[in-house]
Amino acid sequence: MKQAIIDLLISIIKLMGKKDDAIAVIQPVKKIDKFTASSILLDKLDEMHDTEAAIYLPDENVKVYNKDDVAKCHELKEVSILKFVAEDRDCDDFSAKLFGEFAGLVWTNLHALNWFIDEDLTFWWIEPQSGKLSQTLDTWQGNNIRFFVGR
Repeated sequence: MKQAIIDLLISIIKLMGKKDDAIAVIQPVKKIDKFTASSILLDKLDEMHDTEAAIYLPDENVKVYNKDDVAKCHELKEVSILKFVAEDRDCDDFSAKLFGEFAGLVWTNLHALNWFIDEDLTFWWIEPQSGKLSQTLDTWQGNNIRFFVGR
């Protein structure tokens, strides 16, 4: 408990010391139907030569975001400044927090991270521990998708 309070205070101090142009609350720019979103996810899996992943899109529509807004959003910055603690605050915890805010959740054979689709219908990975957005996974993030969960 003491360490959690210290980590929280460090995060607050870091935030107070930075001039932040973060977007206060990220908002979707539009929604697409789950069939279009599923097609985009399947295309990403084809690109990776992965055919075994499960796709769970619980709503009829999937929220779509502006990539620049995602890169600057407060939610992403807030999650990415948390301190990593093995087995206590690691990849599944970071990705679950971001999933709770706005992003889809994905598990690979090695890692948990997030995803979103932008207004151009382009798929993006989000590394919640660093805030990095990319269209490909780094080797350490895995190469076999277990499942996608939408928001």
